[in-house]
Amino acid sequence: MKTYHPGKHVIDTAHRLKLYLDSTFVRHDLSGMQARILGFVDICNRQGKSVYQKDIETEFRIRRSSVTSVLNTMEKNGYILRRTAHSDARLKEIILTEKAIRINDERHGLINAFESSLLAGMSQEDISKLNSLLNKINENLERLKGC
Repeated sequence: MKTYHPGKHVIDTAHRLKLYLDSTFVRHDLSGMQARILGFVDICNRQGKSVYQKDIETEFRIRRSSVTSVLNTMEKNGYILRRTAHSDARLKEIILTEKAIRINDERHGLINAFESSLLAGMSQEDISKLNSLLNKINENLERLKGC
């Protein structure tokens, strides 16, 4: 009997998801991660919350240097502005430009369609079970050192 490697399976699936998302937003010069960041900032802004680099690091579990690089590219391409926070001059608030807001509306529809496609052929019970299993994997990962 062949041994099952769930880590490899999850990594392979995540990689395919990333490739698809990257290909979807390439025409806007956005990577999948940049599109996800736009969505995160948009959601926070709609809730009346300001977003700072640290919030992005925490939300996406990525290093400061990686976030800096992504934000620099997004700023260069006209998707975000960084404005000094009133409360602390060391903090830079992430602001979406009009260009980003227009693309975000399109991104929202594309993501909804994409996620619906991922769940095609699954019953509500299947979806609940998938959610439960992925949550369990994440709980197990949190118990491991460094995750």
